[in-house]
Amino acid sequence: MKPKKKPLFFLAFILFSPLTICLSCQTKAEQTTSEQTPAGQITAGSPVKEINSQEAKKILEQQPGTIILDVRTPQEYAAGHLKKARLFNLYAPDFTSQISRLDPAKTYLVYCAVGGRSQQATNILKQKGFNHIYDASQGFNALKAAGIPTE
Repeated sequence: MKPKKKPLFFLAFILFSPLTICLSCQTKAEQTTSEQTPAGQITAGSPVKEINSQEAKKILEQQPGTIILDVRTPQEYAAGHLKKARLFNLYAPDFTSQISRLDPAKTYLVYCAVGGRSQQATNILKQKGFNHIYDASQGFNALKAAGIPTE
């Protein structure tokens, strides 16, 4: 008696089923992680969270201990800045040493004019071991338009 040949689709099923299961498990794990992380909260994977102006407003309202860093020039700062913001001019030759005097365990919200300098500054903070950094990537005018108090 001659053995029956198994159809080709059965063989494909046997080979690709474990791969499909693995991929679906990974996708489910990623979805669970993102669903469990509240909006605007820094995840364990990265100490920097890029946020928009509305998220920045919520963070400043909900986390009053957040330290605001303005990384623009002194002239830009003098023309207007967020209330309680500390000036840390990214272009100053001693910017890195100024940053080193800050407590890396505290939470910081960093902003500039339009987002480029704040991203550079948050990268430096990250390299220095800071763990809770928000990058307000839309810049000062958007933060002001969102209703965050200014001086």
